[in-house]
Amino acid sequence: MPNLTPFPSQRLAERQSPDQPEPFVTPIEAAAFLRCAAVTVKRLAREGKIPAHSIHNGIRKRWRFLISELAISMKKEVSSDRSSTPLSPQKGREKAV
Repeated sequence: MPNLTPFPSQRLAERQSPDQPEPFVTPIEAAAFLRCAAVTVKRLAREGKIPAHSIHNGIRKRWRFLISELAISMKKEVSSDRSSTPLSPQKGREKAV
């Protein structure tokens, strides 16, 4: 039987009440939301490509994320204006008539 547990972000949303601030999530939880690896999330945070909050402990940074910020950022990155023009034919293939 497959594991049907919700993503960490869904569990957090269920626990969160409207009057409480949104909790920060770890890179692992952010990665589950974005459906990528945690190391990718940390790299994107270092490069400034996704919204992230760093926590310094003197030795290294620890990254924390807000799911709502990640969702807004991803919506901005996705292009909803898709071109309806067909792709150019590949080299070496004849165009169908």
